[in-house]
Amino acid sequence: MNELNLYQLYRDIIKKSKVMRRFVTGPNYGDELNKNNAGEILKDFLEGIKDGKKYPLCIMFPPVELPNFDTNWSKYKCRLLFLTTQHNDANGTQNRNPFNNLSQHTIEQTWKDMGVCAKDFRKFLNMIIAKFPGTEIRECTSVDVIERYSGVGADNLAGVGLSFDIDLAIACDLEDYSEEDLKSFEINTTDLHPHHEH
Repeated sequence: MNELNLYQLYRDIIKKSKVMRRFVTGPNYGDELNKNNAGEILKDFLEGIKDGKKYPLCIMFPPVELPNFDTNWSKYKCRLLFLTTQHNDANGTQNRNPFNNLSQHTIEQTWKDMGVCAKDFRKFLNMIIAKFPGTEIRECTSVDVIERYSGVGADNLAGVGLSFDIDLAIACDLEDYSEEDLKSFEINTTDLHPHHEH
């Protein structure tokens, strides 16, 4: 299992969600959300948009990897945002006020809704890890963090960010170097820049 399998696992979990529509990677750390054509830029990682609905979406920022070559495990610091449009859902304006046609659905309620999705994602991920103990992925001791956001990007999104750590096994074999490379390698110990007068 490698990091690509991890991204696919997240995508597969989001596909099972009753609320979240899409999973995308944000290689530019969410700057993609500031474009007017965010829906065109944020295509699903492997497939295009199937139902025409952009939101709610889960965007994954590039994870930070902390490899430990003594234990052959890498800690991945993951950050996923669960976002949707403020005041609107797939059916139009949320909780429409009949007197002014404006939404009565508050930002706080959107935070709560997206927070439920983020927490359920994390719990479901833990259940999957427990169900498949030999898949080279494991829980690690860390503190999960949930942050609230509003007014994000050109589409004025709101929701939560979920930060957590996960461990992936590191392959023991070298892929980029051979045993012969190691045997024939020498370290240059000569003084490459002798001291001199300027």
